[in-house]
Amino acid sequence: MIKICLVLALILFAAAFALGQSPSASADELQKSVAEAYKSKTMKTLDSQKLIQGSLSVRIVHSLMEGKGSVVRRSFKTFAQLDAWLKKREREEGAPFRQVSEVVKCAKGHCAYNYDNGILHNQLYLHDIYYRFRNGKPYITRIDLLDGD
Repeated sequence: MIKICLVLALILFAAAFALGQSPSASADELQKSVAEAYKSKTMKTLDSQKLIQGSLSVRIVHSLMEGKGSVVRRSFKTFAQLDAWLKKREREEGAPFRQVSEVVKCAKGHCAYNYDNGILHNQLYLHDIYYRFRNGKPYITRIDLLDGD
C-alpha cells in the first residue's frame, strides 16, 4: 500500500512539474511582456511567443467622444500588424505617445491597469488585456487602449 501511495505521489509530482508554471504566474508574465513591448513600440517581437490564436481584437476608446465613432475596433493576425497600424496612427511628433500604468489586477482572463490619477492628452494608454489558456499556455484575445485625445 505504501508503495502504491509513493508511486501515485511521484506521478502527481511529475504531472505538476510537466504543466510548468501556475496560470497566475504565466498571466503576470504575459501582461509584463505585452506592457513592455507596447510602451517601447516593439510589439512585433511578441510574435515569436505565439500569443495570438486566430486573431487579436483591439479596441481604442476615445476619452473625449461619446456615441458613434467613440470606439475604434480592429482585428490583427500578428503583433507586427498591430504595431504597424499604431505607428501609422502617429502624427509627426510621435503623438499619441504610448503609456502604461501599474496593474490593478491580473486574474480570470483579464489584466486591468490603474488610471485613477487621470490621463493626459496626446497619450494612448494600455487599458486592458484579455487572455485565455490553451494547453496550459496563455494567449491574448483582446487589448483595449484608452486614447487621451
